[in-house]
Amino acid sequence: MIIVIFLLFFFNRVFGFVVSYIIRTVTWHRYKAHVHVEAIQLSFLAGRILFKNFRYQSRNQSIYVLKGHVTWGYWLRRVRVRENSQVKDTMNPKLPCRVSLALEGVEWFIYNRTPAYDAIVAAAEEKNNPREPAESGTFGRSNTFRTSVDAASGEDASDTSLKQKASAFSNSKRQVIEEETDSAPFLLHLLPIQITCKKGAISLGNTATPSIVVAQFAQANVSVDAAESRSKFDLYKMVYDCQFIRPTVQIKMNIDYKEPLLTRATRVVEKTTVKDAR
Repeated sequence: MIIVIFLLFFFNRVFGFVVSYIIRTVTWHRYKAHVHVEAIQLSFLAGRILFKNFRYQSRNQSIYVLKGHVTWGYWLRRVRVRENSQVKDTMNPKLPCRVSLALEGVEWFIYNRTPAYDAIVAAAEEKNNPREPAESGTFGRSNTFRTSVDAASGEDASDTSLKQKASAFSNSKRQVIEEETDSAPFLLHLLPIQITCKKGAISLGNTATPSIVVAQFAQANVSVDAAESRSKFDLYKMVYDCQFIRPTVQIKMNIDYKEPLLTRATRVVEKTTVKDAR
């Protein structure tokens, strides 16, 4: 009786705890992100992974999902292919995706943009630490010499040789792109993915913004795909086709607003300066 009760009511929770702990040991030490799933259930016959109470928290955003499931339609004979594929089919947009994700009760909080601030700090540090003039002078002389040599060789070359070099370069570049496309990440081969979400909300803002943006929707259908890029030097581009049903966007007063971010940063710098002086 104890084994039956455990398998029916507690096995999924224990399995979710173990999987969450394994994922968290990797994400927390590398990305400082906390991942937790209350319960996970595997359905091999339906090709489905069901989960409940999924939570993701980092220093930039937090995502909460009440419940959802990932389905891999291995039984489907004709499925949608990527837009950058060589297959041209007018029925492609109407076909189902091999991988689909269904979510219910989604909350997405965006309260920080650490990569943008890190880029600003890196640019400021690079500006404050210019290169030595000796290296720049040597580099300039070598560049001048190379430019003069290239100009002389370019004047002596004929139009036929230039066309041959350009065609050879384009062929080699196309070959490199094809090789890199073949060795694309595994997640890229899963595209396109169809995402269906019911009752979701998105909030933007933090304690340093006097107002916050709150967006709500009754249902959302999102298609994630990789299409052919406009530039020949780029492998692909991500395409997001979003369709929202009964969306509402509101700007509300932030009750947790304390002070501007610049004022807070000034106070922190002053405290740090006082401690260093002591």
